[in-house]
Amino acid sequence: MKLCSNCDAVFDGHKWAYNEELYEKLSKKKDTEFGLCPGCEKIEKRMVDGVVLIKGDFLKDHKDEAINLIHNIAENKRKRNVGARIFRMGETPEGFSIETTDEALAELIGKEFEKAFSGKLDIQWLEGETFVRVNWERD
Repeated sequence: MKLCSNCDAVFDGHKWAYNEELYEKLSKKKDTEFGLCPGCEKIEKRMVDGVVLIKGDFLKDHKDEAINLIHNIAENKRKRNVGARIFRMGETPEGFSIETTDEALAELIGKEFEKAFSGKLDIQWLEGETFVRVNWERD
């Protein structure tokens, strides 16, 4: 067993997963090995595999809903995949810019915005790479 030194992820020899109870128990043992899980490692190395731009006049009246949706999507994805994280999120004059450590998370954010709020979604995969640029817009 190995524990992430930055979050409560546990590596069982095959897969990283979140288990707060097991993490708490193992972290008290003297011989427990620590390291970085894939998500924390990507953040430390500043590895971005997806960029999402959320924009449009729609956000002026729905900013809190949009932020909550982004955080809920990211949290649900993180529970299933420790490598899927929001690296950075910030406001832009048009809306939000989100950088992710996982291309599937970036794509999911765009698809969930389209599902929840309609709008126009454009997903562009970088050919031959594991990088995606997602644009969602609604006026």
